[in-house]
Amino acid sequence: MTRTERQQEAVKKWIKNKGKGSIIAPTGAGKSYIALMSIKALLKKYPYLRVLVVVPTTTLKNQWKEHIDNWEFQFNVEVEVINTVVKHKYICDFLILDEEHRYASDLFKEIFNCVQYKLILGLTATFERLDGKEKIITKYCPVVEEITKLECLANGWISDYKEYQVLLDVDNISYYKELNKEFIRYFEFFGFDFQKCMACCGKEGWKYKLKLRDEMYKGKDETKKKEILNAITINSMGLMRVMQKRKAFINNHSKKIEIARKIMEARKDKKIITFSNNVKMAEAIQNGENVYTGKTSKKRSATMIEDFLAGRITQLNSCSKLDAGFDDPNVSVAIILGTDSSEIKAIQRRGRTVRASTDKSAEIFYLVIKDTVEEKWVLNNHKRDNDLITIDEKGLEQVLNGDTPTPYKKSIGQIMFRF
Repeated sequence: MTRTERQQEAVKKWIKNKGKGSIIAPTGAGKSYIALMSIKALLKKYPYLRVLVVVPTTTLKNQWKEHIDNWEFQFNVEVEVINTVVKHKYICDFLILDEEHRYASDLFKEIFNCVQYKLILGLTATFERLDGKEKIITKYCPVVEEITKLECLANGWISDYKEYQVLLDVDNISYYKELNKEFIRYFEFFGFDFQKCMACCGKEGWKYKLKLRDEMYKGKDETKKKEILNAITINSMGLMRVMQKRKAFINNHSKKIEIARKIMEARKDKKIITFSNNVKMAEAIQNGENVYTGKTSKKRSATMIEDFLAGRITQLNSCSKLDAGFDDPNVSVAIILGTDSSEIKAIQRRGRTVRASTDKSAEIFYLVIKDTVEEKWVLNNHKRDNDLITIDEKGLEQVLNGDTPTPYKKSIGQIMFRF
């Protein structure tokens, strides 16, 4: 079966479900084309069909407009960014939600109230969210078909690739370990219940603090109540403060810059995208060159993307702006300098490198500070993949030299931090 035939099969399953449902497929499998096929099929029967495509970013909006022009759907299809849609009322016959996993947040879920539609198609590379709110989308747009990563690889619809977790030894790890001890001390106060602590730090944290106080103390002694409430405040604020320090240590470590530059030098004949967790790191990689972030002007961003697609520059340094909605099949290397436990983000970033291209084998490098919570984050966002290769700096040298890396094994004395 060709990719086009597989896409047509997915459309048929969606139609069979009365034109309501979600299709899951990895980046590069052609989710946009599935939507375009469904529009074409419906237009044959309903030439005045009104279609609204909702996307999360302006970059995706521009890509969709190009698709629509190529398919000559200009008079039937409107494309809008989710931020705009949830502020207005829309009426359409056919609603398409691209990157639909993003629309389950408290703000974006309003799309199901502010848009009046008859048919709905959701597109995503992964349905699950860390907060479990995918149930909101399932209510309106249940999964009707999934095209798996293994199926795409077996058929050559996406490029072969390897993902490496590169564990980095750093001289100042003792600083992190002290922070971690402090973190665990605060965390223990909340019975190691992360959601409970986060609730106390949220927008209406005072409500949760009062509720927790009443759970912890059933008596009527007002002095005791104040003491407990004060302890809750101190521990919740302390936990947040230490978490921020740990993240800063992990996300901003200079060792990551050093190793990223080493990879870029070894792969200078390839197209590369780097992903950091903040603008400062993205700017540091090439001393402010080829930085594509939210701080970059629209004119500079457009010129940079044009130069990258044309091959005039071969490296882009970004934060989250390139996570989704950017397609260049010639990108073959991704360097992740900052991650978290989000499987969605990992899938999207992988998607920047695995689009099919002749004889291409992609490489994705996660630069991880050894013996920190970052190891757990990477394992969490690869929990459904068994092909993550863990290596140390010696193993990285072997990979960059084209050799098979020596399997990495933790020594008996090494302990993975639980939190």
